[in-house]
Order: sequence, then C-alpha cells, then structure tokens
Amino acid sequence: MSEIYQQFAEVYRRGSYPEFSKWVFNLLPSLLEKYALPRSGKLLDLACGEGTFLEGMLLNGWQVTGLDQSSNMLRFAEARLKNTGKSFRLIQDDMRNLSFENEFDLVTCWFDSLNYLLELADLENTFRRVFRALKPNGGFLFDMNTLYGLFVRWQQHPVYISQETDDLLEIHIPSCDYEKSEASLRIILFVRDDQKNQWNRWEEIHTQRAYPMDLIQSALEKAGFQVLARLGNLTEQSPALPSSGRVWFIAQKPA
Repeated sequence: MSEIYQQFAEVYRRGSYPEFSKWVFNLLPSLLEKYALPRSGKLLDLACGEGTFLEGMLLNGWQVTGLDQSSNMLRFAEARLKNTGKSFRLIQDDMRNLSFENEFDLVTCWFDSLNYLLELADLENTFRRVFRALKPNGGFLFDMNTLYGLFVRWQQHPVYISQETDDLLEIHIPSCDYEKSEASLRIILFVRDDQKNQWNRWEEIHTQRAYPMDLIQSALEKAGFQVLARLGNLTEQSPALPSSGRVWFIAQKPA
C-alpha cells in the first residue's frame, strides 16, 4: 500500500473521487440515528485521503483524527482542514499499527480502503485494533468491495478512461486473479507540465482482495464487535445481496 497514492494523489484530489466522501458524509447522520450510534464526540477516519469527509465532520462539531499512509494525501488534507479554522489531528501511518485505547466514539474507513489488506490476518488485526481504539458503545462503519464488485463490476471494461482534460489523461486497466481472490487496477497517468511544455507519464497498480461477507462479519465478531447491519445500498439502507458490488458494515463495540 505504501507505493500507491503518490502521483495519483493529485489526480485523485482533482477528480470526482472526493464526491464519494461528500455523499457518505451526507448519509451518515441518518445511519447514526437509526442504529443508535454516537452522533458527536471523537472521530478516527482510517485511510482519510485528501480530507473531504474529515472536513464535513469537523465543521459539524466532531473532534477529528485522520490516518493515512500517503504523505501526499495528508498534505492535501492538512490544507483543506486548516481552512476550517478548527483544530484537528493527522497521522501518517498504517492502519494495521493502530495503538489507541478507548479514545474514539466513532471509527470510519471509506472507499473500499480495507480491501487493500490482502491477508485475512491483517484484516482481523485491524479489526482488533479498531475495537480497542473505540469507547464502549462506539461505532465502526466501513465499506468494502464484494466478490461481485471486484470480479464482475471491476472487469466490465478491459480498458477505460477515467479522466480526460486538456492537461490530464487517466487510464484504468483492470485484471483479476481468482485463485488469490484479488483484483488489480493498473492506473496510467499522463499529466502535462506547462512549465516544461511536456507530458509526464506515471503508473500505479492498486491491488485489492475480495472477502466473502460472512467472513468479514466473522472477523468483526471475533474482534468483539456486534454487527448491526450489512447494507448493499446505502441510500436505501437495504441489505447486501450476492449481486451487491459494495457492502457497508455497521458495527458497534458493546458497552
């Protein structure tokens, strides 16, 4: 994970990707209310990226901490959050290294970031550390790509253009390894440098593992969580199905 989101961080920030974070933020209050989870307090956002979700939570009264491995993503997040005039905390680290204890009312991890954990042991370890970081009754909300999402939806087009502007071309080439339950996205970037009057080319490979929903739930329960819901459609708050491309888990640390 440490080698990705380097050159892609700037492209990510400029593209439509932050709109996903805004969408999740707008839907979150109804979820917290429905499942009787804390609606204020201290938030830890794992793989916080360029900070759009953190910004929304900060402006709505939450005390926020963001964690990400990418220094470039955190640089963008810091600039965004400073504009709020409010205090915040950003940490560059791997989510597998969490060492908090009984500190947060809510932990979130969006945009299938947990799929980047390619070993079940790493996923289970992260769940245990999140459990320890939460206060009693604290909530843990996250989304992951499903088997259907990675092996069907990701693979619908052998090559496609994700962004194209006068100074940027972003090309995606998906592939998958069924034996490993892994799918990869080869991202090729062409970015124009106006000062040098030239185009630069960069490439990153993003690999994710798909876990069966029952296995994810079992890992959560093994860590001590109570699973309140697993949704396939966040807007409708409907249950996840085998044909759901993404699953949304809502879990709680018991009192």
